[in-house]
Amino acid sequence: MARAIIAKFVMNMPRLKCKKCGNVFEQGVGGAILSPHVGPYHYMKCPACGKNSWFNVYSSVKDPITYPPQEKKQEQNPETQLSDEELEKKRIEESKYERL
Repeated sequence: MARAIIAKFVMNMPRLKCKKCGNVFEQGVGGAILSPHVGPYHYMKCPACGKNSWFNVYSSVKDPITYPPQEKKQEQNPETQLSDEELEKKRIEESKYERL
């Protein structure tokens, strides 16, 4: 019985919709199995808003995934438009945040 439930989650990760913020996300096996539950309803934390709520993990919503947000790709490369001096300033600025 346990193998059948785990196989169901591995094959088809449910899409859950948060009732508090409205974001749609996919829930993995670990969060659904380890969370407190009553029947199909699991008490889990929404990764988008961080609030706890009851989610029905056996029914998946059809809405598109909204969390995590997908970053939009820039169509043009801004680095080609910068001068050598500006590129050097940018490299120095970015190096401040690198780990040693």
